[in-house]
Amino acid sequence: MAGQREIDAAGVEVGALDRRFIVPSCPADFEINFPFANNYQSVRVDCLETGWKAFLRIKIHTLGLSYVYKHDLPADHPLRRDDLEVKKLNMRTQGLVTKLEQIDHKSLRKRVRAGELAKLQHLTESVKVFRLTKDILLGERLSRDSLAEVLQPINKTLMAQRFPERLLERGIAAKDLSKGHILQKRDIKERHLALIAQITLTRGQKLSADNARLENYFGHLPSDAIISDSSIGQLEVTRTIQAGSVLRMSDVKEADLIKRDDIVTLTVGRGALVITVSMKAVQNGKLGQQIQLLNPESGEVVTAEVSGPRSAVAL
Repeated sequence: MAGQREIDAAGVEVGALDRRFIVPSCPADFEINFPFANNYQSVRVDCLETGWKAFLRIKIHTLGLSYVYKHDLPADHPLRRDDLEVKKLNMRTQGLVTKLEQIDHKSLRKRVRAGELAKLQHLTESVKVFRLTKDILLGERLSRDSLAEVLQPINKTLMAQRFPERLLERGIAAKDLSKGHILQKRDIKERHLALIAQITLTRGQKLSADNARLENYFGHLPSDAIISDSSIGQLEVTRTIQAGSVLRMSDVKEADLIKRDDIVTLTVGRGALVITVSMKAVQNGKLGQQIQLLNPESGEVVTAEVSGPRSAVAL
């Protein structure tokens, strides 16, 4: 079989035989062939002179290149490609490292010796963690020059130590941290962009660019934090908000852009023919709501749609 397949004889393994199977004497050499096209897992053995035949199962293993360790290496060592050197084998490579890609992001489970065959069972998955190269004080930025990337076995790291690198790009230290410390998520205050109260706001006060502004906020951001100022002029606070606080959707409600007795600018017409008229609001109205307006001179009441602060368009 090795001759027909042009492989090393050590690569041919005969399957386990029944104990009742007896190979008889054959006056000449047995003939061995693959009886089925494109099937190299079964062979037929014949003794032509006696008419005896049998079918056997075999396995053909590819022999080839593997790798050995160049040096003695300790357990937990993060493997690099230059830790290994290639070795041609005259034996099966099953269970051995046969491609350098197999050691990428792997560490050693155990101590190994120089010249020892690199086996897949020696390897364990590794993850990247970040170790401080200098002391960092509370509130300081976590810059790249203060950190070193380190590969560690996944079973010897905490979930809190595994986080995306982008977290560092927008974070500051949540407490004083010492050189050599492996960073955890709780050590980092993440930077967010959120709407922050610039002054103490009282209930019913409308938000504006003067009293609320988008700013960097470090730390845990509430799930309902307001992170856009696109509708800032349409909101009012529902309780007292201290200066410097993150504004949340639960802190605000849609504001009345028109209040009863306000003088409202009503826009009438479309295209090139547009006129504006001053009217008096008969009721409160939020953006997009329909309200009634009174013409003080004629006493006429019209229905209009609120389009902004003290402004409306005729229907």
